[in-house]
Amino acid sequence: MTRQVILPGLILLLLLNACGNEESDLVQPTLAPTAAVNLATAVTPATAGATQIPTAEDSASPTPTAIPPTPTPLEPLAATVNGQPIFLAQYERELARFEQAQTELGGAAEADYRQTVLNALIEKELILQAALAAGIQITPEMVTAKVEELESGAGTPDNFSAWLEANQYSEDEFREAIQRDMATEFMAARVTEDVPFSVEQVHARYIQVDDPALAQTLHQQIQNGADFAALAQQHSLDLVTAQFGGDLGFFTRWSLTVPEVAEAAFNLQPNELSEIIAVTNDTTGQTTYFLVQMIERDPQRPLSSEMRHALLTQTFLDWLAQQRANADIVLFVDA
Repeated sequence: MTRQVILPGLILLLLLNACGNEESDLVQPTLAPTAAVNLATAVTPATAGATQIPTAEDSASPTPTAIPPTPTPLEPLAATVNGQPIFLAQYERELARFEQAQTELGGAAEADYRQTVLNALIEKELILQAALAAGIQITPEMVTAKVEELESGAGTPDNFSAWLEANQYSEDEFREAIQRDMATEFMAARVTEDVPFSVEQVHARYIQVDDPALAQTLHQQIQNGADFAALAQQHSLDLVTAQFGGDLGFFTRWSLTVPEVAEAAFNLQPNELSEIIAVTNDTTGQTTYFLVQMIERDPQRPLSSEMRHALLTQTFLDWLAQQRANADIVLFVDA
């Protein structure tokens, strides 16, 4: 399942892109924000008046039975999230914006982009509900200030209006979208407030090969005293690290693309060699073999900006996945 969350600042980047900012090439196609309810006032449906129990006097004087009013047809739904609706029209507007963005950027939409769009709407609703539950309030004044900031970034009010029209937003829809983005920003800050700036890290090097016999030979050579770095330069398939003797530098438990390598490194003592680690790719079925040597350990090493950003992102996505796992989600469309 593809997950896509609109993070704070996205609207401004898109707006600057539309207004000719030269740095906007860094912005990747993504979903535009969707409409939101007012966080400042959580609306609860009114309770119907209580029905009185008939008395004997009432029975003596029967009155004509009132004709019930014709029920108002419900607006078609795309999904409900814990009972809250995501309307079909809202979903279709998001699809249109996504398709328009793909066309303007000259790329083909992914095959399951409808699911991507619907997942994004569901996750935004989950974030909004969590923000309400946490007492987070986004006032109309806060939204107005943000809209004015974005309008200023557009250069002129006409540029801003043209951007809204080109992206199929009314002013009210855009304000609601800003409101939802601000709720996400506040919620993300709360969820990640305990993410540390320093964590345990290890410094290690590795050799990657695709031949089990070669892996066994190299393992034996290193145990017999051969130089790990020299063997990595000669045999490792990772050409980027091979030129540095397989050196991976310092890394955290979660920052390597092959978790098995990180796990092995953290379980070693300095200068200790791992056993042969066999990892099979789920997609290709190909097995790769790794040898890891841990060089040193730092129990409280500061995270680089890139590593901390990755940790912040993963922490929020893990929280969001838990919100979804605990939610009652009903789909009414085949995405």
